[in-house]
Amino acid sequence: MLPYYTNKVDIFSLICYKSFMIKPKVAILGFGGTIAMVPSSSGVLKPAKGVEEILAIVPSLKEMADVSFQELECLDSTNINPNHWKKLAHYIYKIHDKVDGIIVTHGTDTMAYTSSAVALALGRGLKIPVVFTGSQLPLIAYGTDARFNLENSMKTVLQASKEKIAEVMIVFSDHVLRAVRAIKTSEARFSAFDSPAFPPLARIDAIGIHFIPEALKKRKDFPLNLKTNFHRGILAIDLVPGFEPQLLREILKSGKCSGVLLKSLGAGNVPSEGEYSLLPIIQEVVQNYKIPVLVATKFIGGKAHMDIYEPGKLAREAGTIPTGDMTDVMAQVKFMWALAQGYRSKKTLEKIIYTNLIGEITS
Repeated sequence: MLPYYTNKVDIFSLICYKSFMIKPKVAILGFGGTIAMVPSSSGVLKPAKGVEEILAIVPSLKEMADVSFQELECLDSTNINPNHWKKLAHYIYKIHDKVDGIIVTHGTDTMAYTSSAVALALGRGLKIPVVFTGSQLPLIAYGTDARFNLENSMKTVLQASKEKIAEVMIVFSDHVLRAVRAIKTSEARFSAFDSPAFPPLARIDAIGIHFIPEALKKRKDFPLNLKTNFHRGILAIDLVPGFEPQLLREILKSGKCSGVLLKSLGAGNVPSEGEYSLLPIIQEVVQNYKIPVLVATKFIGGKAHMDIYEPGKLAREAGTIPTGDMTDVMAQVKFMWALAQGYRSKKTLEKIIYTNLIGEITS
C-alpha cells in the first residue's frame, strides 16, 4: 500500500523514481515452436523478428523487466539435434554475465531433450536461472496458453534471480520443473509436462512463485565451464515382446554404434529366455565390441533397479549399467554427453552415470 501523500512534489518525486528504477535484464531466446509466432500483414503466422512484436501482444513482460529478444532458430522441435543444443549452450554462455535471467521459447516435442542437454553443457557453474517454455497454441489463438506461460516464465526467472537460484527449468502452465527431471506427458493438455521422480521446483499461485529448498543455488566455487559435445553413435531401443537380437547384431557389424540404450520392460528387466533372449548379444556387445550398454525404464516415474527380478539381474551380470531413476530422456542425453567427455570404460561410465551432477539422479 502506497503512503498517503499531501505534498504534490512528493507524489511527483515518487512517480519519477519508479519510472527510472533499474529493471532486471532478461533475454528471451527464440528457438522455434509456436509460442513466438505472430501474424504477418496477410494474417499468416511467422516467427517474431523482434521483441516489439511479442511485447505488443504480451506487454506485461516489458513492465516486469528490461527485455531483449534474439531469434536463434525457427524450427519444428522435431528437427532439433545436438548441433542445436551446442549452439544454444554457447549463446547462453556468451550472454550469461550480461543478464539476470534467460527465457528460451521452444517447441514442446523435444523441449525436455534440449533443456536437459543445455543443463549438462552448462553444469553447476551456471550463475543465472534459465527457463524453457512453449505453448500448445500460437500466441494469437483464442484461449492460447502462450501468454500465460510467458508471464509465468518471466515471474519465475525474476523470483529465481532474487533467490540466487541458478538452474535450467521448464515452466509450463502452473508448473516449474527441473529440466533434467522433466518429460512431456501430453500432446494436447495445457499442463503438458511432468516431473515424475522429483517434486516440482516451485509452486505458482496468486501470491507468487514459491521455490522448494532443493532448488539449486548459484555457487561461487564452481566456474562456468562449457562442455557442449554430445556423442552421436548411440542406439536407443524400446524393448518389446518379440524383439529379435539379430537386428542388434547386424547394426553392430556396421561399426558405427558406440553405445546401446535399452528402454526396458519394468524395472530394468530384459528378455532372457529362448530365441528372444538378449543376454548373449549383451555379452557380445560389452565383451567383444567393448561397447557400453545402459538400461533405463520407459515407465513414467519408474526406476531401473535390476536386482529384483531374475531377467534384470542376469542382464546386469551380463554387463549392463542401470540408470536409476533418471527419465529415459535424461538417460539418453547423459549417455551421449558422457561418451563425448571421454567416459568410455564400463567403470568410468558407470561412475559418471551414478554421479548426481545437476540434480538429474537420486544418488
